[in-house]
Amino acid sequence: MRYDVLIWGAGRIGYATAYDLVNEGYKVIVADVSRESLAKLMRNLDVDTVKVGVDYEWLSQFKNRINIISSSLPGPIAFRSVYTGISKGFNIVDATSLSGEDPRKLMEAINIGRSFLIAYAGVAPGMVQVLSGAIYRELGGLDRLEIYCGGMPQNPEGKPLKTNITWSPIGYLGIYIRKSRKVVNGKIIYLDPLEDTGIIEFPGEGRYEYFLSDGLRSLLFNFKDVPYMAEYSLRWVGHIEQIKLIRDLGLLSKEPIPLGNIHVKPVEFLASLINIKLGTDPVDKVLTMVIGWKGKKMVKYVNVKYYDESTGLTAMQQTTGFNLSRFTIMALEGYLVRTEGINYPEEYGLDKKLFTLYTNQMNKVGIKFKRITN
Repeated sequence: MRYDVLIWGAGRIGYATAYDLVNEGYKVIVADVSRESLAKLMRNLDVDTVKVGVDYEWLSQFKNRINIISSSLPGPIAFRSVYTGISKGFNIVDATSLSGEDPRKLMEAINIGRSFLIAYAGVAPGMVQVLSGAIYRELGGLDRLEIYCGGMPQNPEGKPLKTNITWSPIGYLGIYIRKSRKVVNGKIIYLDPLEDTGIIEFPGEGRYEYFLSDGLRSLLFNFKDVPYMAEYSLRWVGHIEQIKLIRDLGLLSKEPIPLGNIHVKPVEFLASLINIKLGTDPVDKVLTMVIGWKGKKMVKYVNVKYYDESTGLTAMQQTTGFNLSRFTIMALEGYLVRTEGINYPEEYGLDKKLFTLYTNQMNKVGIKFKRITN
């Protein structure tokens, strides 16, 4: 049987991607290592599934049977998996941060497989890069770019860390561990994310804390002429003080420590714990704001997305999974910057026609952008 899309990864994001593509009438098959995740998809959606191993030999059975792979794999294996798929000749739309690797390293695989990749087809990175590209185009360049994005519970009261976990818990904790990049005076600098913090007023939603996160990604080399760029994660006020305490106690460490007769990595233990304690409340929201300045002119794009009670999809599932599904649909319809090579999300903002197509696609799934100028 032939399929329009193979969804690689049946987690929260893969589920939302499948939900949207199936509703649009596409023939979908989902591949994952987890029988439990695949069983949930089969119960709820009209999709075929395939249980796969941790190697990549199974990909060969889908050669010439699928048009595109939509990938939302866990961070640690994302880059290697995308590299392997592309080198085997598969076209891929990927929603991950590619394990933090430079996506340009994938050109070697593309030259082997003669395929294309849409990189960072999620929300942050992803949607925020599209909006950054649009602002750059509208202002004729940028002097300053600030990106704010964050998922959080709609009601933080009584919740440890004032948060809930609606995506990978190990990925969630990872942003507090590694140094993050920003651009100051045209140079890339590395900072402790919890040392570059503040409070900002989000239109219509109130005051939120922010801290530096490493979400600029491809903007670092595609927008080299912009002298100042930073991407920040948003949280409820009070979160940063609590996460600092957890980090000071060593609970974010990756170094194994003895626990009885075994050794455990504190961050992995904490990830399991917070997933149990904070992973059961799906009622979340995702706030996104991208602001650009050129001289005295300013353009701002804002989006707020809430948990959808009718579908049971979290705001994070919608913003990330629906970006992945809609980028996939655009690729299936031939709307690419390049048919061989890497397509970056900011390029969809830089091109007025592609940006209009993108916003129209997002409107169809209830993700709408408010544009504000000075």
